[in-house]
Amino acid sequence: MNPLSPPARLDGGCVVRASGSSFAPAFRLLPPERRSDLETLYAFCRAADDIADHGDHDLNTRREALEEWRAAFLDPGLHGAPEDLRSMMQRRKLAPGLFVELLDGIATDLHSPVRMNARADLDLYCHRVAGVVGLLCLPIFGADSARCRDYAETLGRALQYTNILRDTASDLKRGRIYYPLDELTASGLDDGSFMRDDGKRRDYLETFAAGAAELFTIASDQLPAADRRALRPARMMAAVYAKLLRKMRVDGLRVTEQRYRLTSAEKITALAEVMLGRQ
Repeated sequence: MNPLSPPARLDGGCVVRASGSSFAPAFRLLPPERRSDLETLYAFCRAADDIADHGDHDLNTRREALEEWRAAFLDPGLHGAPEDLRSMMQRRKLAPGLFVELLDGIATDLHSPVRMNARADLDLYCHRVAGVVGLLCLPIFGADSARCRDYAETLGRALQYTNILRDTASDLKRGRIYYPLDELTASGLDDGSFMRDDGKRRDYLETFAAGAAELFTIASDQLPAADRRALRPARMMAAVYAKLLRKMRVDGLRVTEQRYRLTSAEKITALAEVMLGRQ
């Protein structure tokens, strides 16, 4: 049996506890049923990430698993999907097509090498692997207006841009460059020169990071005042990632040399800012 195939159950609560996720405190803000549903969605996202990045399994194993997951969501009865995920999808009226879109984004990461020709390609990828997750979260949070959906899409791009910066070094080792090739070329960079620590690369990364920071600001402006409380878990995620982005920029975006992390104290500070209404 394929070890990455859809299991009978996801058991989201166990997955969240085992993960040590920074966002576990945000989950506890939700009423029990909503928290359980969010944990189930989180467990699915972890399973999808394993398909993309699990180093213990070869490419064929991961591709076969991806097709099994896609088949489960393309089936009208969701046969083949984990029981708890299927139940949650039906209860929250989550569109199976969104899950297929996310898996299509994962499929991008199975290519070798991974390249984005233009910003439109990057933003489509960000929509699939991040914006879609936000859209799936909204019915669980109880905030699914058109303005909330705009917020989820914009925040998803901001979060994924930050992930791309943070993971630059490990992505390069996997043959992945998510920065649009046409922008790199216009900045006088290519695959080889991007590895060198020079002014051109630093200038480009700062421009990219500034764009991510602007997206966090736009998302905050899009957040409907009436839904601030319902969207508190999303606001916590935004606060943590925005702080991570600031940390990288202050340190000169040495992202090809290290993978930046927030300390526990920095994470607590970011979460507290949301709890106190400052974010």
